[in-house]
Amino acid sequence: MGFFYRRFSDESLNKLYELLEDVTPLRDDCGLLCCAACCEGDGNDGMLLFPGEKEAFEGKEGYAVRYNTAYGSDVVICTGACERTERPLSCRIYPYFFYVKDDGKVTVAPDIRALGRCPLAEKGAGASPLFLRRMRMAALVLKRDPTQTAFLRQVGAALTDLGPLEELLTLK
Repeated sequence: MGFFYRRFSDESLNKLYELLEDVTPLRDDCGLLCCAACCEGDGNDGMLLFPGEKEAFEGKEGYAVRYNTAYGSDVVICTGACERTERPLSCRIYPYFFYVKDDGKVTVAPDIRALGRCPLAEKGAGASPLFLRRMRMAALVLKRDPTQTAFLRQVGAALTDLGPLEELLTLK
């Protein structure tokens, strides 16, 4: 296990990083499918930071933290090359995201922002069973944390509202 996740004061974050430390959507480097499209972007793109992650990336070489008004949350922008053990949760779970249902259950589904960018999101299948199992375990951790659940509700609302969605999706 890496050391990066132990830097958080939030126990939920520590557990999430531990669960997702050594798994990826595919057994091989999934970036080979799309030329690592998820790691490309410009100063306007970024990966969402879950509550408690901002401090780990602020001021860290190779990363910039910015506030994204469409999400109402901070995002981290990187150079496109990083140590896998230091990736934020959004990078670890891409092309999936956690959504909160009306009954409070946290579910795992393809991230709508990955459509048109990631072959795994478009096919809706093909992810490693171990990865998906760990994602479901992570969903249980998130469900027990009111701060993380509130964040997921806020981001989920932004992702499913078609107005801001047009701002979030860019065709390249």
